[in-house]
Amino acid sequence: AIRSDSTAETFLTAVKDNPHPEIAALAGHPAALAVGRYIGALGAPLVEAGPFVEVTGNRLGRIAAAHGANLLTGHTAVSSHRQPGDKWRTVLRGPDGASQEVVSRNIVIATGGYQCPERVRGLHVAGAALAETAGERLMLADEFLKIGGVAALRERLAGSRAPRIVIIGGSTSALAAATLLLNATPALPLGAGGITVLHREQLRPFYPSRQAALDDGFDDFTDDDICPVSGFVYRLAGFRLEARELVLRMLGIGGRTPEPRVALHRLSAEGDTAARAVIAGADVVIAATGYRPNALPLFDLSGARITLASEAEQPAPMVDRHCRIVDAAGHVVRGAYGIGLAAGFVPWGALGGEPSFRGNANGLWLWQNDVGRMIGEALLAPRKEADAAVA
Repeated sequence: AIRSDSTAETFLTAVKDNPHPEIAALAGHPAALAVGRYIGALGAPLVEAGPFVEVTGNRLGRIAAAHGANLLTGHTAVSSHRQPGDKWRTVLRGPDGASQEVVSRNIVIATGGYQCPERVRGLHVAGAALAETAGERLMLADEFLKIGGVAALRERLAGSRAPRIVIIGGSTSALAAATLLLNATPALPLGAGGITVLHREQLRPFYPSRQAALDDGFDDFTDDDICPVSGFVYRLAGFRLEARELVLRMLGIGGRTPEPRVALHRLSAEGDTAARAVIAGADVVIAATGYRPNALPLFDLSGARITLASEAEQPAPMVDRHCRIVDAAGHVVRGAYGIGLAAGFVPWGALGGEPSFRGNANGLWLWQNDVGRMIGEALLAPRKEADAAVA
């Protein structure tokens, strides 16, 4: 139910001036025109972006099929099993429930992310697990941000004349949740400080250049916070679009007036009694604490389950700097790649990003361009080497 944190222009780069005429023609499709209405705006509503991504994918699928690809849409990938000769045997379940198997040299896991309820309830905030401090008042951001999420929250707040809502997290989803609350129609009866955002890391806005930041009155950055490739300030760590506007207001940058209905509280030590009190006094606690990857079950040659780094007791990124899947011991799983939400990829080298960045990057432009290209080149490398040897 929210806007994207990628611009409409970024979505449309998938079709604009595309070398395939069949894809370039989609620039005039009604779904593309719907996204185009938000050029220059603070992101496109995901309900508008979704149909555009779907028609683009369908068109790309037709092109791939015309060149010999076998597309199995509507199927569920159940598991992949290592085979002799460095191959994978993937078990699929079709729309009719029937099973089949596909053997391939590589697999690419692009299955998105999810918010784990058990992990959220067990998360320690201000010295105690959320299951203990929030209890039945806890609501996952993944549930709240969906269509119908605001209506579900209204039911929870029934009878509260001046609701107190706590959002836990310092990510884009946390700020998106705050924005959704502020813009709810009809308006929620929020008083001053009705929303409190509890966050651990400092909230940083993105700027297209050092000078743009300084001109706006923002100087809380060093050279390590500037991307050496693009010159962007907080290219990866900085908030963008709607979330950025809220952060700029709350920080009072450039003379902006903070939003009175929102209060920020940066979590300190585990014994943060003030944060505990805020959670205790809330009507609803929205946990915007990040996503975990929907990793496909993988098995080795002996039939044993391969525990991925993202599935370890102390979860780590699912992929390494080359988008290769990594197991819990830190070893690369050959022939397996990952991309997308919660995969854990961190840009490096020519891909850019500020040296100070810690965490993983989730960006449509990166996936559609440099990261996607990285995986594509890895998949094609053996064929290119064979062709070179023959030549």
